[in-house]
Amino acid sequence: MTSSDSSASNRVFTFPQNALDASELEMITAPRSETNDLYHYTNANVAMYNILASGTLRLSPFESTNDLWESRPLHPNLSSHHDDEDWPGDAGPMDLWADIDRNIRLHTKVACLTRDFTLPDRVLNRDASRGWGHLSLWAHYGAGHTGVCLRFDRTRLIKAFQEQTDPAALRFHGPVRYVSTQGVGPHGLDIGQIREFGVDAAALAYAEANHESLFFRKYWDWENEAEYRLVLLDQSLLPAYIDIRGALSGVVLGDAFPEGRRAALWETLKVYPDVEVQQLRFQNRYLHGFGPLAPEAAAEAVPWAEPRRSGSLEERLGALRDVTAEANGLGEAAKLLAADHLTVIGGAIAALCSELESWPEAESTAFPHSPAVPVEQRARRPGTPGERVHHEGGFMCVVENLPKYSLTLVAAAAVQVLDGRRLRLHGVVTTEWWDPEGNSRAEHWRAARAVPADEAAAALSDLLAELRAAVDVARPAFDEQRGRTPGEGG
Repeated sequence: MTSSDSSASNRVFTFPQNALDASELEMITAPRSETNDLYHYTNANVAMYNILASGTLRLSPFESTNDLWESRPLHPNLSSHHDDEDWPGDAGPMDLWADIDRNIRLHTKVACLTRDFTLPDRVLNRDASRGWGHLSLWAHYGAGHTGVCLRFDRTRLIKAFQEQTDPAALRFHGPVRYVSTQGVGPHGLDIGQIREFGVDAAALAYAEANHESLFFRKYWDWENEAEYRLVLLDQSLLPAYIDIRGALSGVVLGDAFPEGRRAALWETLKVYPDVEVQQLRFQNRYLHGFGPLAPEAAAEAVPWAEPRRSGSLEERLGALRDVTAEANGLGEAAKLLAADHLTVIGGAIAALCSELESWPEAESTAFPHSPAVPVEQRARRPGTPGERVHHEGGFMCVVENLPKYSLTLVAAAAVQVLDGRRLRLHGVVTTEWWDPEGNSRAEHWRAARAVPADEAAAALSDLLAELRAAVDVARPAFDEQRGRTPGEGG
């Protein structure tokens, strides 16, 4: 049908001065044809995980709307007969108005949608009045163009709304009219009727008679929303929900809808096989719609992601949990087995750092780290192929030439606990210097030995002695690299 809205005719036009002005005037004055579609702007999470997942659209409390005309109490005129002047107890007009407000505004729920209009093909921006084409609504309600706009068949949506079963509820639907002054209706509430029938019944009768003024009027500067409403007035203060599974006809993705959310959206839409998906793109100050889009297939597994182990996901996950639990138990026992040896390593490295503090123009610091373990022998995660290392730890002494970030010497020792209560001991001495193309590293000494647990103490003592001697052997090269006389100072 053709819209008879008066909003366009109320605007002030000026004579076009150029082609752009003429195009603008043509768009404003062109006849608009209203379609049977209604649109609802929202963010991606609400759309996918609330509306689409539940198959319902929420009617939110009327007081949560964004126009002060609606979010603040409205006090209707009160009429009375000469014998209705006495108020009960300490009550007065404000108490009655508050009770009326509770029974009307605070019990009202509303679903806000946007009407859809088409313009003639001759108009330059013929999508300017489409329900999905409001830039301000995308900014305010569509999560800054990252959200979606749901499209509903108006006839089916209203039918679903009216089929809700509460017989005591009042239901209204229709377009919002935008005005600059507000009236509350042709008649006010009568105190005599309130006393006779109760404030709840009188308030509902008043709302039914004046629903257009109460629920379908907004201040004129909300006009760009082109709003259509579904209004429910019942006895609950909680939100209500409409079944939209038979009315949803499309999903429009905002210009900035995240690519990473598409897979989740298509998964959600599997139960809506007939729903069209459209993508919006903003180009040269025009919003264009593309689609309908074809459902995207789930990403195929790449070859490296194929598990080496056979079995279902449940079986493989169970196996991973089992090996992790076993590794945790073995790790706790291994930690105890290595504890004394780590204490010895930590003490030896700390003593070495204290001794090397005497080197001129250098700074020595001890760290709990295990670079002494070669990369190929470091512990693997539970269940992966290769040697099982149940625990590893170590310490290192870093001698840094001053100024810093030029050259370092590192002396480190570590211990690993293997199967069969065997320990593997490691020691290394390296130098590393900064280079614009990437740091360069030289290894001066490395030693490793695997021994039974009862032989580890003696073997570690020998290894630490070799480490200390290796530092002295490496020092001349370190001093020469940093431009000092080898062995100068401490």
